[in-house]
Amino acid sequence: MRYYLTWRDMAEASGAGGDAPVPIFEGFPERKSPDVVVLAPRMQGARLPTPEEFLRYGCKEDEWEDFTAEWVHALEYPYVRVQRMGGAGDKGADIAACLTLEGTEGEWHCYQCKHYSAALRPSDAWPEMVKIFLAKVRGDYELPTLYVFVAPKIGITLERLFLKPKAMKAKFFEEWNKERSTLGTDLSAEERAAVEELAQDTEFSMFQPAAMKWILEMHSKTPDHVRRFPQQLPARPDVEQPPAEQAANEAVFVRKLLDVYNEKHGLTLQTLQEARDHQKTKEHLILQREAFYSAEALRVFARESVPPATYRAIENDLYHAVYDVADGPYNDGYERLRQVLIAASSHHPNPANILAAVVTGLDKKGLCHHLANDHRLTWCKREEE
Repeated sequence: MRYYLTWRDMAEASGAGGDAPVPIFEGFPERKSPDVVVLAPRMQGARLPTPEEFLRYGCKEDEWEDFTAEWVHALEYPYVRVQRMGGAGDKGADIAACLTLEGTEGEWHCYQCKHYSAALRPSDAWPEMVKIFLAKVRGDYELPTLYVFVAPKIGITLERLFLKPKAMKAKFFEEWNKERSTLGTDLSAEERAAVEELAQDTEFSMFQPAAMKWILEMHSKTPDHVRRFPQQLPARPDVEQPPAEQAANEAVFVRKLLDVYNEKHGLTLQTLQEARDHQKTKEHLILQREAFYSAEALRVFARESVPPATYRAIENDLYHAVYDVADGPYNDGYERLRQVLIAASSHHPNPANILAAVVTGLDKKGLCHHLANDHRLTWCKREEE
């Protein structure tokens, strides 16, 4: 199966309607965002610029290309590889998004990043078109099936030409054939003739703009967004109640709770259901599972909102706050657990971390159980032997 994607397909895949193509290639390394701790925005002082303002007025060229690459990754197309090509010798392609294992020798999309203080004009676009035609003539790439101009602002004249590909092609050749045109003047006669022939045979509908509003909408769904634009976090969803049946991801933490109950009450509980049915343990068990799932909801919220290190900083901060308490001498595991939960409830996450404002008291108790689940904390002495 081969995919023939158009810019309309891409708009539909963003949520405007229709089903996005299903990726057909798996097993490629997942792209990793910079693993950083996102700090909370300042509480006082000057208003922070909006993402659009920052991109237009405070963004450098390299940052613009990085941002564009993050957005291309967020498109969820069946790209088997997205490669930043910008810099000297990019040969007309800042970012190559390949649809097949053949890379730029097969079907691919080109994203050309242009970051100027003024709006992008036709005179800015023509030389880039020549570069991509020349790259094909010289055998550097196959001609992309989609070529996207990505700029903070695209001028109205160029915007209108994108709506009328035939008119754009006519304007291109009008500039190409001017007596004092600078297009292709550095080419040999053979290359100039080949570029002209290729351009004549090309549908200029392959050239498209990307709207800043849509780019930011797509980018906002990635963890890169809050790292790049430290604004307020989205509202945290309500925490769901724990499932009736024990889930695989809580097996270790539940086993450690059962050991606590058995040691304290002289029981032989082996399952979650047995602890839930026992008068001495059921209420405590319910509260601990609610805490565990509250922290799990925080973890999922963080995973979808910020880079992983931001959540790990919250968890590690709490771990260091309760470690000495957990390491103290106790008569039984129940008392060790109780003292750790008290210490966790009194702990204040680092306010500089953007997640600190959404961490609840129940989350902090639940994080202790997550640490137990990861074998970083334990309650009963025999577990330490």
